[in-house]
Order: sequence, then C-alpha cells, then structure tokens
Amino acid sequence: MEKKTGLIQILPQWKCVDDQPDHNRRLHYSRFALSPLLVDQAMTIGVAIRRALLSEVEGISIISANIIGAIHEYSTLDGVRESVDEILLNLKQIVVKGAEGASSASIFAQGPGVVTAEHIKFPSSILAVDPDQPIATLLNETQLCIELFIQQGIAKQLNRTKNAAHQGFFIDANFTPVQKANFSIHSVGDPKGLQQLLLLEIWTNKTLTPTEALYQAHASLLNLFQKISPTNSNISKARREQPSVRLKSYTDTNMSSEKEMNDTFNKESLSIDELELSPRISNCLKRANIHTIADLLNYTQEDLLKIKNFGRKSVEQVCLVLRKRFNLELLSTK
Repeated sequence: MEKKTGLIQILPQWKCVDDQPDHNRRLHYSRFALSPLLVDQAMTIGVAIRRALLSEVEGISIISANIIGAIHEYSTLDGVRESVDEILLNLKQIVVKGAEGASSASIFAQGPGVVTAEHIKFPSSILAVDPDQPIATLLNETQLCIELFIQQGIAKQLNRTKNAAHQGFFIDANFTPVQKANFSIHSVGDPKGLQQLLLLEIWTNKTLTPTEALYQAHASLLNLFQKISPTNSNISKARREQPSVRLKSYTDTNMSSEKEMNDTFNKESLSIDELELSPRISNCLKRANIHTIADLLNYTQEDLLKIKNFGRKSVEQVCLVLRKRFNLELLSTK
C-alpha cells in the first residue's frame, strides 16, 4: 500500500494523535491516524481493523462463581441485600487483568458493609482494574463466601458448558478488552480528494492499552490473510496437478508469480504467533511488548535473556525457529 509521488514512495503510517489513559475510571481512550491512503483504502482498512478489534483481541474474565449457600440464581442469602442473580451480574462487570490461562480466586467477607472487588483474593499475577467496584451489601454480621473461576478467551461467550472443575453458577463472560471502536475518513492533501486519512478511536477497559489492542488486531488480520493467501500449499498443489487450468483473475493482471510474491512478502510484519513457539515463550515475549517478528529482530540474544523468566534454552529455540522457518537472525551483540 504505497502512494508514489515522482521518485518518492510515501508509505502510510500509524500515528497516535490523542491518548487519555484516565479517560474515566474504567476506560483508556486513544485516537490514531493512518495516512496517506488512496480513495477507498481507508474504508477497507477501517472496517477490517474495527471488526478485528471487537472480536479478535484476547482478554480474561470471570466465567463462573460458586456462592456458598445459594441454591439457585434467583434465590436470596440471609443478611445480603442483593439477590444471587444481582451478585452474578456485579461479578460479570468486574474487569480483571494479569496472567493468561485459567486460574481461580475467592471472596471471604463478613458484614456489615459493602463487599467490593478489593475483597477478592486473586493470585499474585491478577488484579482488578477497579477495586472499588461493588459486589454485594452485607446488612449484618453475616458472611459471604464465593469461589471464582477465571479464564482467557476472545470476545463474548455464552458459558453454558458444564465442567466438573467449575462448580456453581456460570457467567456469560465478556473477554474483549476493547469496549468500543469507531473510525472516520477524511480527505487530505490535494484538492481533488485523491488522498485520504483514516481516524481510528479505541476505548479499552484498561486491561491493555489501545496501542496494544491495535497491535493484536493487526497481527490477527495478517495471520488470517496469510492463511487464505492464493500462494498457500493447497492452491499451489492444485495448480501443479492441473497445469492446464489457468487462474485468469490472477495471471491476467499485473500480479507477480508465486515465487515473486513469496520473495516480496513482508515476513517481518508477521505476528510472533507464526513462529509457533511454546505458549510460555510466546507469552513472555508479548509481556515484553514483542508482538511481531519485526519487534523481535530489534533484540540481541543478550537482550532476550534480560526478559523475566526467559532463559538460555528459550533464546536458542527462538533463534532456531527464526533461522529454519524464515531465514532470519537476531541482531548481533551490541
């Protein structure tokens, strides 16, 4: 995607033009600009990025709660103002961030008083974004005991699958950290309106920044388009087996051959998920804000060893995969 002006090639670039980490108590807002773009490119990119932001970015959420003394979700507990159903709705609204994967937490509180997210005993790697978020009101010296189960996922999921490890009431979890995403298109540059600027607004729940969400959405789209590329193995195999079949829509245009397309494909823009590393290594890299192969290639082996829980064997595995799959190397020692 390039805008050519004489001998100069101007590549579209993202720029953060507004960042409000404390937009409100539970939201982080940022606005990004992408330019210059040709007519219709902004619409194509805007629609794809927005949908990826709302459906492809991972998060963690409370998926079930075992409330001691509760018979069913419409019952009430002695000394508790809220019904069980209201408590579950309050738990659903709690935003947590931290470690990936599955984990558990618990609440043990004694009244009178208001039970909030601050009363939840999380593992050391997890915390509530808003510790003052209310859960229940204890009217007397009654006790409230709840066991919570937390899981990683994508988008909104109706949790109705019975799992022996998750006893209690199931919660329809909302995993997505992106609460809202909008875009607008503006003509810029020349009076004929041949160039456009894309403005993208992202609101996250503070479990990650809008910039991190944009990274993940971008990586997800790259991964998707790589999988459906006409240069994948299935189409290549079909063309070898049926040499007389001519894909007119590709060969009659200015497209390059398959080999040329592969040679010019920007490997460095791929997500590190394409390296197919172990989940532990991949998670360590992402926590260090390494989301793409381009990010990774800015590091030396010594730099990677400075990442928490990233040992020599992990570095060796990364180097091996880069060399074997993409013919790439890390930076030399500084």
